[in-house]
Amino acid sequence: MAGWMEIVLALVVGYVLWKVIPVLWRYYTFCQLVKPFKSKRKSNWFLGHLIHMSFTESVITSIAKLMEDNTNKMMIEWMSFIPNLHAIHPDTAATILKSSEPKPKGRGEPYSLFTPFLGDGLVVSNGTKWERNRKLLTPAFHFDILRPYVDIYNEAADILLDKYAKNMSESPNSLDVMDGLNLVTLDIILRCSLSYDGNIQEYKEHPYVKAIHEISRLTMVRVSKPWYFLSLTLFKMTSQGKEYMNHVNYIHRFADEVIAIRKKAIADDLSLLQKRRKLDFLDILLTAKDESGSGLTDEEIRDEVDTFMFAGHDTTKAVLGWAIYNLGKYPEEQEKLFREVCDVTGDRKDIEWEDLGKLKKMSMFLKETMRMYTPAGSTTRSLTKPLEIEGVTLPAGTWIMVNFYCIHYRPDIFPNPTEFRPERFLPENTENRLPYAFIPFSGGSRNTAALMNGNTAVLMIGNTTVLMIGNTAALIIGNTAVLMIGNTSVLMIGQMVLLIICNTAVLMMGTKKY
Repeated sequence: MAGWMEIVLALVVGYVLWKVIPVLWRYYTFCQLVKPFKSKRKSNWFLGHLIHMSFTESVITSIAKLMEDNTNKMMIEWMSFIPNLHAIHPDTAATILKSSEPKPKGRGEPYSLFTPFLGDGLVVSNGTKWERNRKLLTPAFHFDILRPYVDIYNEAADILLDKYAKNMSESPNSLDVMDGLNLVTLDIILRCSLSYDGNIQEYKEHPYVKAIHEISRLTMVRVSKPWYFLSLTLFKMTSQGKEYMNHVNYIHRFADEVIAIRKKAIADDLSLLQKRRKLDFLDILLTAKDESGSGLTDEEIRDEVDTFMFAGHDTTKAVLGWAIYNLGKYPEEQEKLFREVCDVTGDRKDIEWEDLGKLKKMSMFLKETMRMYTPAGSTTRSLTKPLEIEGVTLPAGTWIMVNFYCIHYRPDIFPNPTEFRPERFLPENTENRLPYAFIPFSGGSRNTAALMNGNTAVLMIGNTTVLMIGNTAALIIGNTAVLMIGNTSVLMIGQMVLLIICNTAVLMMGTKKY
């Protein structure tokens, strides 16, 4: 009996060694291969570079330190024993983004963090599915779709301004602008793209906004512990994982509600589709057909709605928040923008579509805001075949992250990168800049819906899309994105910490001060 046990044990050990040794050898070979890309930062033998993850130091400060005097074009950092290879220069970013390589979303891979709540929508999907769905949805990103929505932008902004004025009258020393921006961006994306009017801005805190915030927070908790990152099942077993799934289930239910309401409206009145010269995003999801006559499944429709609601409102809110922060921190820039708005709009109450291309200073202001506070920090690709980059041939299966933050904080591209300088984007200062030096969303063959709306867009709905939030704005964000504050007013923001307007904050509306 003992002899049989020894044979079985030998077979098991032999099988394990047969499987494990090649894996360990490939891992060792890869570690040797990427040594030329070693990070400036020290790593822990077990946690790797996770020791630098801080909830007290800002990402901006950390990235600026990392990129100071850094002339490398590639960088390797470790999440415990998991390698993270970064492209940190426009040249290497171009090599990756111009390829058709897929996004890694398998177990323990970066985009697996998004699939629980975004499903397999355009942000995550790969291959023929991505190509088919992107082709079906292309009409939804047409520039002309935005023109009829100007009235909605103005109306949503009026509600926002009334709330700001009320809050300032009740608590004149401070105002957290993010609460209002969260709701107004969600309101606009729902009304314009998904034909859903849920009086979003009447909420003090909408459950969807809260759910997205908590999902983001709990995702960071998961990432900070490699064993949870590698196993969603293991994470779900924890109290934090259960809380995470409760929020995920809510946003799915909310998306289902939005879809169901629109489906019923169309079923009750088919002329709704005929009345529109251009269909909105959800209408196209519901009616699009491929060459074989097949449309999107219910699951595919929900995945795209989840993706569009999240990407369309969360990144927009972040950019607008940082823009307000920069207005308060740099009052001289605020004054320039206000004067430009006055010159363009004159005595008119509302901004008009044709005004947008005239707001040159606004465009530069927005671009510099997105350079310093990039709404999408990175994107990752998984090599399906060997790729030579910076003299090193990386094997198939390697993940490469294009790190937008690192690129935007390279002193050799943007001198003194921690300084806010909108003039960096004057035509004479950009004409010789490398194409992939400024990539706030993404680039290349897999442009996101956000980038399809233009490099200066905040809300991504079209080729050179506009998010206009305003009536007669004191702040207009960008050439293709507008936040308008006031009647003939100015939004005065003093010193602000973490996007919260502090003691010197003032909201000026007309001649009144709140």
